[in-house]
Order: sequence, then structure tokens, then C-alpha cells
Amino acid sequence: MLKNFLLTGIVFVLSGGILYTTLLNLDPLGPQKIIALFAFFLSAFCGISSFMTFLFFFGAELFRGRKLASRAFLIALRRGILTGFFVLGILLLQYFRFLDLLEVVLLAVFLALVEFIFLSARKG
Repeated sequence: MLKNFLLTGIVFVLSGGILYTTLLNLDPLGPQKIIALFAFFLSAFCGISSFMTFLFFFGAELFRGRKLASRAFLIALRRGILTGFFVLGILLLQYFRFLDLLEVVLLAVFLALVEFIFLSARKG
């Protein structure tokens, strides 16, 4: 469990630092526009994924009151990555000015269906 906590924490701190540096030191309209946007989106995805993995795994462990195995960490990691894709999709839609309520709902339904597919494959 300590290994999972350290891995999640290190990824979160590194991506938070990269996001902080990207927001304060890189000009998104200057000559490094592509690097700034790539660093922003990648660090936002990694930060949100690791934070949500932390919440899903350690929140479940806290509320259930028992130690969880590494399989539970893999499920929390998958859910964290799907949440990261959701936020990244919203950020990209906003960047390209396509964001509307319908697109957000469709993206959420798509990622929920992906999670249901993973859950049904595990039980079968």
C-alpha cells in the first residue's frame, strides 16, 4: 500500500509542478505555443488521473475500513485514468470552442460505458 501511495503521490507532485511551471513561465501565444499546450494538457491529465486514483483507492479503503489489494489499486487506477480522459476531453473541447452540455454528457456516457465494459469483462 505504501508503494501505491508513493507512486501516486510522486506522479501528482511532478505533474502539479509541471502544470505550475507551464502556467507561469510559458507563453501560450509565443513561439513555444505547441510545447506550452502539450505540457499543459499532459500535466493536467497526469495530475487529475493520479489525484482521482488516490481518491478512488484510499477513499474506498478509508470508507470500507479494510486493507485493499493491488487489484483494487488497478481498478482505482483505471477509474482515475478514465476521469483524466474526461477532464482532458472537456479541456480540449473548450480549447477548440466546441464545449456544450450535449458533448459533455456524451463524453461522460462514453466513458461510463467503457467502465461498464471493463467491469463486465472481469465478472465473465
